[in-house]
Amino acid sequence: MFAKLYVTGQNDETLLPRILRVLSKQGAQVRSLKMDAEADSLKLEIQLADVVAAQVAKLLTKQVSVVSVNTVA
Repeated sequence: MFAKLYVTGQNDETLLPRILRVLSKQGAQVRSLKMDAEADSLKLEIQLADVVAAQVAKLLTKQVSVVSVNTVA
């Protein structure tokens, strides 16, 4: 099964690399990634395995400066 993470943050050039670094360190296999960049915000939709989605959501909230992280199974 797969779950989707919806991540919203400031449109900063380092946000996406920081998020991808957390995913990589957790061994999360990204099935799909959609990004929507606006003038002041960045919105990501990341599809991951259910097993790691909740854990990655918690880590992103703690380790990366994001506005919100939501998980949808």
